[in-house]
Amino acid sequence: MDLIIFEDHYADGFYPLSVSHPVFDLFYGCFNVVERYKRYITSEDVSLVCRDYLTDTARLRFSLPVNQDIIIKNDCLLINAALKPDNKIFDELFTANDNTAFFDGDVLIGAKLSSDILNEISLIELSEKAIAFPRNVARVDISAPCFKFLWDIINFNGQAIEDDLKLMPDFAPPIISPYSHIYGENVFLHPMAIVPEGVYIDASNGPVIVDESAIIEPRSLIQGPVYIGKGSKVLGGIIREGCSLGPGCKIGGELEESIILGYSNKAHEGFIGHSYIGEWVNLGALTVNSDLKNNYSEITVRLQGADIPTGSIKVGCFIGDHTKTGIGTLFNTGMVIGFCCNVYGGALFTEKEIDHFKWGVPGNLVKFKLDKAIDIAHKVMSRRGMEFTQVHEELFRIISDSKR
Repeated sequence: MDLIIFEDHYADGFYPLSVSHPVFDLFYGCFNVVERYKRYITSEDVSLVCRDYLTDTARLRFSLPVNQDIIIKNDCLLINAALKPDNKIFDELFTANDNTAFFDGDVLIGAKLSSDILNEISLIELSEKAIAFPRNVARVDISAPCFKFLWDIINFNGQAIEDDLKLMPDFAPPIISPYSHIYGENVFLHPMAIVPEGVYIDASNGPVIVDESAIIEPRSLIQGPVYIGKGSKVLGGIIREGCSLGPGCKIGGELEESIILGYSNKAHEGFIGHSYIGEWVNLGALTVNSDLKNNYSEITVRLQGADIPTGSIKVGCFIGDHTKTGIGTLFNTGMVIGFCCNVYGGALFTEKEIDHFKWGVPGNLVKFKLDKAIDIAHKVMSRRGMEFTQVHEELFRIISDSKR
């Protein structure tokens, strides 16, 4: 069957990353959602449904049919991008009768639909509201694990790394310097990964996966479960359990139970824990976040003005794409920093939430000029040999002009 991966009308729960990423572009374990589902499900045709303003972004990212590009030719399997990977749920979807939709409350988990039914409905509505299917589609109510917020993904990430190991290609036995120290058998190094003398890897509590062209520099300590993405560098830092690095990152200092998307830098000393950090982020030296209150109480996160209890005592920060921090920047517990901010001042930000395109120091944040932000993004991406396209610029303008 053809596969359609969709984000639903609860995508804002993944703010601030959701303003620039469809939910199926969120990364955890070793893959983003699209890459993971393509490995779980053999399908020649994969299509994507997302919020309308992210259509061009998704098309550029995945080179797949998106929204109005989709042409229904065959029966399809629809899967919610926020579904936590679960073999039992997948089996129910695969083996369901035709024209069956699975719901958890008002959340559409997935559906197995004929081409006739699919041509009767508007797929874009999947990302806008609770969709009503024709009466001849059977509804099945199930209890399905779905991510609702970024901290849900962080808390699952260690398990996701272990699960994704089954979906990774087989790596040849690693060639490791006799002067490196490896504990545990679950160390998987791509043949083109570089692990020189003086590296410590502890895989006794979970796998350590170092992907193609990644470099682990001397004096680095890695404690699994950890995934180091393609072309990323660990700069003599400490990468503790539950961390995933996307492609092209540079990471030093200390990182714990955190996810960092592609091409972001934390090259110097400083602690980041229980956090989700976007693409093209640069954290200046000694940037630190708190992930635990002194009174060990539950942490509440403010998302677009609404205070959301997390149910956890350990929550770090959430940083949108293209944001930069100056040296010595300190983030309070559970902070949210929006898209394309530039914050500095060497002091503690006590704000619970910083909106997109903000520039300044604690207590004195002004609007980051759009043209200046675009110029910086051009320079940053060109330094990595990547193009800041018209699609990128249009997304900057959309986010700057509207409250997302």
